[in-house]
Amino acid sequence: MATDITLQDYLNNDPSVKEAKKILSEATKSLTGARNVTPDVLAELQRIQTTAQNTYNKLVANATAYFKKNYIGISTSGITDSIARLEESKKSAPNQDALDSIQTSINALKENLKNPKPYVEPVVETKKPKDKTKESTPNQSKEQTDLTNKIQTQYSEQVAVAGQRIAAMDGTQRIVLAKDLNKAYNLNLPIDGKYSKELKSAYVTALSDNYVRSLDYNKDIPFAEFLITAGNEGTYRSGGATVPTVNVSDPTEAAGYVRSVFKSVLQRDPTAAEISKYSKALQTAEKKSPKKTVNGVTTGGLGNPLEFLTVEIQKLPEFAKKKTDKLSLTTQSILGTAKANGISLNQTQIDSFAKRVQDGTDIKIIDNEIRGIAGLGMPEKVQKLLAQGIDLDTVYSPYKNLMASILELNPESIDLKDPTLRSAIGPDKEMPIYDFEKNLRKDYRWQYTDNAKRDVSNVALKVLRDFGFQA
Repeated sequence: MATDITLQDYLNNDPSVKEAKKILSEATKSLTGARNVTPDVLAELQRIQTTAQNTYNKLVANATAYFKKNYIGISTSGITDSIARLEESKKSAPNQDALDSIQTSINALKENLKNPKPYVEPVVETKKPKDKTKESTPNQSKEQTDLTNKIQTQYSEQVAVAGQRIAAMDGTQRIVLAKDLNKAYNLNLPIDGKYSKELKSAYVTALSDNYVRSLDYNKDIPFAEFLITAGNEGTYRSGGATVPTVNVSDPTEAAGYVRSVFKSVLQRDPTAAEISKYSKALQTAEKKSPKKTVNGVTTGGLGNPLEFLTVEIQKLPEFAKKKTDKLSLTTQSILGTAKANGISLNQTQIDSFAKRVQDGTDIKIIDNEIRGIAGLGMPEKVQKLLAQGIDLDTVYSPYKNLMASILELNPESIDLKDPTLRSAIGPDKEMPIYDFEKNLRKDYRWQYTDNAKRDVSNVALKVLRDFGFQA
């Protein structure tokens, strides 16, 4: 009993749907397993998962629509009959190569019989072969009529399963087929073992030519034998055809591209007018740059729609202003980190760091490099703190606050390069706060403080009292 492939079979075997489902699963897993991440990382994971979900939904919808419109069910009984005919043709194989090619086709059909695969591309339309049965003369024998009918039936079945047969082949088998087709038709199909619509198109063309040749010679010519003969004769070779094709994004796709680029470049959603404007710009550019296929090799085309839209949107004054603002904020942040670690940067260094951030380097990496410079010559303990993202200003803060209090200074005026402050942390250990306080009183600035004046007055008063001059 014939069993047609179901829609679910089609979706389960469609390469694009399978890959999108895998990506969606990984994105969902990453989002679900996110723990203790920063808000910006969490937002990025959510964006990736949403994009993957939308892509998967769209591919499923497209595949479903294609299946309903174009799919031709392949019955198991038809495949079984084709296998039987191929087994019979093995008996007349002219050589071992032809025999191997026939066996490859049989293996592919048997694989389809076990696990039928759907079309990946629509069946390529070919010129309908001339119906030789209508030219049969009244004197044509029943054997000849039966043979003609058999050839026609076989051709129809082979074209119907052409896509499945190529999809079922392994890489080595596709390489052999591509080489044979290149030789027979003077093509330039890629010898990479991959499925492609160009490989399928050439294969269907060869099936059609084999059909006509079989009718002309009034015998069932095995496909493998036909390819060998065609390659040796050169009968079907030509300079190759140029097939221009235009691939234009539909409104939904174009709008999705525009939204994605606006989010990436300007960090905002586009307005309805902007979606309309840039969708039309994309579609116009795609129409002006069609793809061309020559001898199975595709060239031309617009390329990546996202790259095209990125270039267009970056022309907006808003982008230039954001770029300038971002550069200014980046420079301020770098200078802030440098100051917090006692590092003086010249303009060349500042520009170099800022450019790296603009080119994609995380500013945290720049900050860590600055802290690394600040840690040169410092004790290992301090270097470890700097490596953890702690600024030198924070490391010295207890001593800095005490210094400000004793020397009656504004804490912000105390430079991290101050020798007295630096003396608090030596190569081997940190100075106790009590010892640091005693050192501060030896600093030349201490003598000008009110604390010093009070101490001197107290000492003088004590001396006077000791000598009886003061009650």
